Amino acid sequence: MADTTPTTLGNRRLPLSGAANFRDLGGNVSTDLRCVRRGLVFRSDHLSRLSTNDQQMLQRLRLKIVCDLRSVREQQRAPDLLPHDGSIRLLSLPVQDKIFDPATAIDRLKAGDDAWLSMDFLVGLYQRYLDDFGPVWGNVLSLVVSSHNLPLVFHCTGGKDRTGICAALLLMALGVGEEAILSDHALSDACNAERLQPIYAKFASFGIAPEKAAYYLQAPIEPLVAMFDHLEKSYGTIEDYLTNKANLDRSTLRQLQAVLLL
Repeated sequence: MADTTPTTLGNRRLPLSGAANFRDLGGNVSTDLRCVRRGLVFRSDHLSRLSTNDQQMLQRLRLKIVCDLRSVREQQRAPDLLPHDGSIRLLSLPVQDKIFDPATAIDRLKAGDDAWLSMDFLVGLYQRYLDDFGPVWGNVLSLVVSSHNLPLVFHCTGGKDRTGICAALLLMALGVGEEAILSDHALSDACNAERLQPIYAKFASFGIAPEKAAYYLQAPIEPLVAMFDHLEKSYGTIEDYLTNKANLDRSTLRQLQAVLLL
């Protein structure tokens, strides 16, 4: 039987100086008590501040692929810093919402546009990410199926929203329960806490109170819960969603489980 001891932030998070939210999805346990293998699939915030030591750590991890889920503008403004030897392949898989680009968030706030700092906005954003970017999520899961692509990491900017959706869909496909997925999602707040302090200060300089800034800067579970509900009502099961919207077939989903579950 798999080890069902709850995993903690300490045994999931990689100690990188340039990425606060780089952590292992391994250790999560499915509803049939199978454990997700450690050291194969990681989630992270952006990798544009990696130090030489950080890069060497990723090489020791034998990381093969980085999937960058940020918008094109985000990627251009802060390119990932990976080893120059080409040992780690970078894939650009932009998840770029039609009405909101995180790259423009500060500019919008400077212009006095803060109406989007609300739970309703986040719920709608998560639903659009689910509806509009199935092929991107399917692409990441397809990569995971092949052991030649592992270890692999996918990331956005803060490692919580787009990355959180991708992680949730992957864990759902592995049979991990909703409660465990939400617990994993909430770890972003602990990882990002120190990094967010100057960002809260910048928001405050625009007259935005911390409780309002938190809608965007924190990783509340409500949008993810609403996304689960939207997926069930609009698509049925996770298998239905991944086959109909993410262009995966059921044999690929079975392979995914074979590769990642103990």
